[in-house]
Amino acid sequence: MGTQLSFNSGQLSEMMKWRVDTDKHTMGAEELENVLVRPKGLAYKRPGTELVDETLVKSNVRLIPFEFRSDDSYVLEFSHNSIGFFRTTP
Repeated sequence: MGTQLSFNSGQLSEMMKWRVDTDKHTMGAEELENVLVRPKGLAYKRPGTELVDETLVKSNVRLIPFEFRSDDSYVLEFSHNSIGFFRTTP
């Protein structure tokens, strides 16, 4: 098997896997896990997450993303009797 130069087709479905008559077959992968694909075909490792702060309450918390403006976004932390606000960086 040769080197695969592009992953433009992303992860192929089970039905598409056997379609050797299309270009998609040569530019796709059987499985992509923790990988993102750029529009020009480069596959790279998914970036990790970062611990920003501890939650106010240790259980039954719901986090909701909120974008006020394109350069001003937050994560809202809803619990039984409180709301916490965390500012995110663009």
